[in-house]
Amino acid sequence: MVYKKCRKKRRIKIETSIKDLISIHNILHGKMNELKKIIDCDNINEILQNKNEFNEIDIESMLTNSNGNINSIKCMDFKKGKCKSCIDESIKKNHYLNENIQKYINKYNQYINTFKDIFYLKNEYNIDDLFIRFGFDKNYDLVCLVCDKMRYYNNEKGNIYIVYGNLHKTKSEYKSSLKMEFKYKDDYIYIDRINASTDKLRCGHATFALSNLGSLIKNMKFPRSVNYIKGYVNENKKYIKRKDLIKFYKNNGFFVYKDLAFEKNI
Repeated sequence: MVYKKCRKKRRIKIETSIKDLISIHNILHGKMNELKKIIDCDNINEILQNKNEFNEIDIESMLTNSNGNINSIKCMDFKKGKCKSCIDESIKKNHYLNENIQKYINKYNQYINTFKDIFYLKNEYNIDDLFIRFGFDKNYDLVCLVCDKMRYYNNEKGNIYIVYGNLHKTKSEYKSSLKMEFKYKDDYIYIDRINASTDKLRCGHATFALSNLGSLIKNMKFPRSVNYIKGYVNENKKYIKRKDLIKFYKNNGFFVYKDLAFEKNI
């Protein structure tokens, strides 16, 4: 709190700025809690019902008044002593609140853009029934596994996407999402390949896809029950070495054979 003996105009401006920031923080906290409720239940219908309310927050417009107040205070001349010290401390508090709010807004917008990626996939491929599973990558950014739950038949191809907020902007699934291609074959799933050319490498997206594959398979509709997952290590020298791919599959519970085939029971 600014001392009362500081000039009234200065005191009012800085206290108003801090109150504004606290108010903005509380509003954002409430908004984030609403998004977290949706994320926690992996409910695609709830997301679709509220999709018109999912809008990004503009940092500049939200913080304009607060920044204007604090900038005018910084330009004033202060004499040394108690008054200057308390003003300086209040400005530091203002900066701390401001930086935290900007991080909050960036996180909120990343969640919103991840939702928009889901809408994009649904509309682009005209998918009526989606399976989604939310999680977080190594950067603590929100990610979502997206797959349709259509009825699969023998040798039918399916796709699993890991989206994180860039796909609807670039409209390039190979650059702005992780894509896993698979086929249903009698009683197993064959992983054709996992795209590794995204703009976010080594963030745990492929691990998230594989770790949720069992739950996803249980939600799919097959003529026969699926008992295991198979595939073959396909090296992409540009993005990942063969030894790293082998280690990746082993770390995710797969047995890798000498011929580089891999397999895992469900």
